[in-house]
Amino acid sequence: MSNFLTAVRAWSPLPGWLLLVVFSGPASAGYPPGELELSLQIEHTETRWQYSGETLTSKSSILGVQLQETLAPRLRGRLHAGYLDLSQPDNSLAAARVTTGYYAGIELALLLLDTDRLRLELSSGYRYQDTEGHTDSTDVSLVWHDTYAQLGLTLPLAERLDLHAVGGTSRTSGEQRVSGDSDQLLTFDEKEQRYYAAGLSYWVDGTGYLSVSWLGGNRDGFRLGFHRGF
Repeated sequence: MSNFLTAVRAWSPLPGWLLLVVFSGPASAGYPPGELELSLQIEHTETRWQYSGETLTSKSSILGVQLQETLAPRLRGRLHAGYLDLSQPDNSLAAARVTTGYYAGIELALLLLDTDRLRLELSSGYRYQDTEGHTDSTDVSLVWHDTYAQLGLTLPLAERLDLHAVGGTSRTSGEQRVSGDSDQLLTFDEKEQRYYAAGLSYWVDGTGYLSVSWLGGNRDGFRLGFHRGF
């Protein structure tokens, strides 16, 4: 809990100009009722996992979809799933250096503040990941779980352009199972827990937009999104 509070404090106290923006704009009604949004997401990140006695660099690439639905005026639900590629060049097991599989997750988002000039959103979620790798004599399975909580803001810059930023904390726990010539079970977690991201969204029309984000903290990388509302 202390890590989450630390991440939230990173956003406050808000600069004076931002406070002025927040409270000078008229409030709107919240999320559009009954709205569905479908997104195609491409992401590449690099993080550091702690095994017993060593730290390994892990590089993940995903291609997936996300379905978002308005559940209440200030509550949204999100489901996401897709293909996952994991690379660990320094892993001592050849079968674990490149593994492939899938991910799936769920997220809930609470709208804290919604004005014409600023939107604040608190969200929390869970993600499951599963990859496998093989050589002639060894099979490797990696399964890990992510839980996270984050505070995000969206700030309109122009008629079709928005700035978005996120800060939060996450927890990763996983297992590496080896079978074949010898059986082995190793556990791992993420070396760092706090993260942040910033990016831009460009609206191509009233219901569709493109987004790009740069990620930092415990996971360095980027994310591209193609979004369409219904």
